[in-house]
Amino acid sequence: MNVAVETLDRVRKKVEVTIPEEKVTELRETIYGELKRQAKIKGFRPGKVPRSIITTYYKDYIDDELKKRMVQDTMQDALIEAKVDPVTEPAVDFIEEDGRSGYTLECEVMPEIELPSYTGIEVEVEPINVSDEDVDKRIDGLQHMHAEMVPRVGDAKAQTGDFVVIKYQGYMNGKPVKGVGTDAYPLELGATTLMPEFENALIGLGIGEEREVEITFPDDYPDKSIATKTIQFKVEIKEIREKRLPEINDEFAKDLSFENIASLREGMTEEIRKEKETGRKRTVAQSIMETLIKGVDIPVPKRLLEKRVSMMIGDTMARFKADRMTEEEESNLEGNLRNDFTPRAEERIKSEMILAKIAEKEGIKVDDEDISERMKRMAEDSRRSYTEVEKFYQEYNLMDSLRNGIAEEKTIDFLREKAVIKEKA
Repeated sequence: MNVAVETLDRVRKKVEVTIPEEKVTELRETIYGELKRQAKIKGFRPGKVPRSIITTYYKDYIDDELKKRMVQDTMQDALIEAKVDPVTEPAVDFIEEDGRSGYTLECEVMPEIELPSYTGIEVEVEPINVSDEDVDKRIDGLQHMHAEMVPRVGDAKAQTGDFVVIKYQGYMNGKPVKGVGTDAYPLELGATTLMPEFENALIGLGIGEEREVEITFPDDYPDKSIATKTIQFKVEIKEIREKRLPEINDEFAKDLSFENIASLREGMTEEIRKEKETGRKRTVAQSIMETLIKGVDIPVPKRLLEKRVSMMIGDTMARFKADRMTEEEESNLEGNLRNDFTPRAEERIKSEMILAKIAEKEGIKVDDEDISERMKRMAEDSRRSYTEVEKFYQEYNLMDSLRNGIAEEKTIDFLREKAVIKEKA
């Protein structure tokens, strides 16, 4: 096997692989032997079909299978010999010349980049302060979380703050809209979970009472299948519950495993402080990466970018109810998502390249202990056994992805430690 490498540009290399004729003959004979044993052609007993008949009858299959096996048997060794590490599946083109057999691989690779200065980057942040108002809001949230839902009975009417269970169906031109309706939808009135016009129509209704409401959905409504459309809804209240808030006192604090209201406030203060510290870490990391990306010229491999964007679009489209969208609406949504995701995916890929280069230069590595500790944490968070988590990552070939993710985190931690953090006055 002869391997030659040509650099096409900073992110593409062409690898030409020429395979000796004896290797090609060996592969062809293997294919022929398999066909001879398996071929079923009328007028011949299994295993007794003449070679000339097999090669004529299965010519296209033999040619295609030969090309497939040439690549399968040699590509990995060829890439190792060429010292080329593709970031996407190489594009294969076969050599069609008399006396020469083989193929070329167009490989996308990570570009060589010259890192800007990455230590001592200045980042300005907000000071971390926890006010009494912050604590009050947190305790107010806990109070609502632990509210008692008491059923309203008799002639009670729904009002803001109540929890209701409703039955509704949407109609267009007098016909039910598929997927826009349910027999039991829970809703807190006043929480603006649904369109305000919809919620307002429920105020004053009693159990078993119905009302019709017409709503025109805006252009930017998340569910693109009904955005810009006018839908008539028939709504019925099936259940009304009043929210009764517990009194905020020492007993309330004890129910939350605190000694008293003072210790509850102390606990909430510390919790909020940790959250703000975590938010600051994210802000610092984002600012550092923005500075580094601006400071270096990084070309992004085209197919790698397209692959990332397609994955992001696929994940998002799966969350939409595609069965309620026309082909035109689905196409428009996909186009909008592509425009939105492309710059984000490009920035993410550039960040990965920079972090990988810094990790290499600084000797930042991920060892088996790092992997083990991360899996233990994931097992605890998901309430699964360590063995289950490990098996999942191995079965779905996610170990490299996990290792790369940990390496990125360690590199970002390094950059944060070396940054100059200044609090705003």
